[in-house]
Amino acid sequence: MRFRFDIDGMRAVAIVPIVLFHAGLKGLSGGFVGVDVFFVISGFLITSIIMRDMELKRFSIVEFYRRRILRIVPALFVMLVAVLVVGAATMLPMEARGLGQSAAAAASFVSNIFFYNDADYFAGSADLKPLLHTWSLGVEEQFYLFFPLVLLAIRRLPRPSVRIGVLALCILSVLIAIVLQRRDQAAAFYLLPSRVWELGLGALVAIGFIPKLAGRARIIAASVGVVLIIAGYAVAAPGRMFPVPLAMLPCFGTALIIAYGEATFVGRLLSLRAFTAIGAISYSLYLWHWPIIAFYRLHNGLHVTPIATVGLVALSFALAIASRQFVEVPFMRGFKTIDARRIVAGGVAGLLVVVGTGLTVTWNADNWRAIPDDVRHVGAFADYGDSPKALFQFRHGICFATTDAGYDENACLQVSDSKPNMLVLGDSHAAQYWRAIAERFPDDNVMQATASGCKPVQPTRGQQRCVDVMDQAFDKVIDPGSVDTLIIIARWKMVDVAPLAATIEAVRPKVQRIVVIGLTVEYDGEFPELLARAMLRGDTGSVAEFRLGDQWKIERALAAAVTKAGAEYVSALDIECPPGKSDCMLMVNGSPMQTDYGHLSLDGSRYVIGRMAL
Repeated sequence: MRFRFDIDGMRAVAIVPIVLFHAGLKGLSGGFVGVDVFFVISGFLITSIIMRDMELKRFSIVEFYRRRILRIVPALFVMLVAVLVVGAATMLPMEARGLGQSAAAAASFVSNIFFYNDADYFAGSADLKPLLHTWSLGVEEQFYLFFPLVLLAIRRLPRPSVRIGVLALCILSVLIAIVLQRRDQAAAFYLLPSRVWELGLGALVAIGFIPKLAGRARIIAASVGVVLIIAGYAVAAPGRMFPVPLAMLPCFGTALIIAYGEATFVGRLLSLRAFTAIGAISYSLYLWHWPIIAFYRLHNGLHVTPIATVGLVALSFALAIASRQFVEVPFMRGFKTIDARRIVAGGVAGLLVVVGTGLTVTWNADNWRAIPDDVRHVGAFADYGDSPKALFQFRHGICFATTDAGYDENACLQVSDSKPNMLVLGDSHAAQYWRAIAERFPDDNVMQATASGCKPVQPTRGQQRCVDVMDQAFDKVIDPGSVDTLIIIARWKMVDVAPLAATIEAVRPKVQRIVVIGLTVEYDGEFPELLARAMLRGDTGSVAEFRLGDQWKIERALAAAVTKAGAEYVSALDIECPPGKSDCMLMVNGSPMQTDYGHLSLDGSRYVIGRMAL
């Protein structure tokens, strides 16, 4: 097929918003949908090549993978090795362990599955995982494993039947995405079945499914494509109806531009050198920008300053240009005459080297750097969410519902006829306290109704798990008047103040006593890792630089509204950071007070609850 400069320009339209979004540019909440633009482009180009070769009766699976390996593997290999070296030299043991695992997954093109399995509620911040971006490569390469075989199987059918087959595959994928979004948002985002339709959309354009247009109609269609892509960047947001329906905006927009933009002003604009030059380095730019940003955030906090944004983007472009010039181009030009089987074998061998290196980093994560035992102990709390202690504290999957675990109403909302009934109601910040409250009040029947990301206000909004748990709590024990003491806890925001006050006023006649527990201290990053690094430097006071300040402003508004509504307000901030003192609690019993940005450890929750006037 002929080279299309406008498609190179489309790659620039995809990659620049991704880089700016990841580098912390404000006001670009949908920058990540550039990946979806890439998916459609990839589906179109690969299908065009396969169909051309099939029609010329020269298609070969081995030759197909030779091209893929020369295009993808060399730059990926260099990036993965570089990230492993930097990670082993600078990361804490538990960080290096995860990095090694993710590198092995990336080299095996299953990192989307790896990060899906790693996406539980208490997993560390995604912004601190240097190889998270390789999930999209996993989706693409998995698509390329089965899609050529699909085309081979149906190539002898009439062209209309081929189009119908690919269309059916896309429709099935959309249906899967709709179902998964309701049941498992992470699966819908990361896994291939809910993404096939995006690559398939490009394939439909390649096989002529979209009707031919000319003249004014062609210009209008291409212009609509531009509007749809811009709309996708403007309205999409992480976790918000994604990938369907919001990913349909940039995907259909991309399909329209590929199908109709070439001979219009849209195609001419995209063919300008300013676009095509960036498009040419887009793959290397995608590979390098995220590790650079992630390593920056590991050492400087999640917030990226405007000056840092400029520096990170500039460094990303510099490495991308070098990668294109010294890795991508030499391999694509210098190895195209070598036997395909040798290229495939060499590519697989190179990837296996990375897999082995990644596993070596994982298995030796404790040995790369000399880390004092107390620092190791603190840093290990970055994996607290998976520990038996955390399960004991939160009762995850029993009385604390998350994306991957349900809620047992019979175990968590049993009213007692012989003991005072107390209900802990809210999100994960409520679940963190349940054990400590139950231990402090052994003579009470302490019930628990908690769901991740769920604000305990009426009417209930949010994911289905939130609606289900809150409805059960209100319908079964609150509205019938079965609760003596209601303790409401959440990760409060300023927008929650009015709904919480209204909820208190509504349930106050049905409950003898209502207590609202306020916010915990929050940090710009993962607290165990921030504290461990500060301990290595011998400067634990530097952790204060990462402490977020909005909590105290929200607390003042919250306390006033709760008190006015007729409930009691109890401050956790005053216990963690006593008024008049410059220091906040960092550790209790030798362990970190908090286990991520703001959740308390079991010892931390016991410390706070033990000092509250409940």
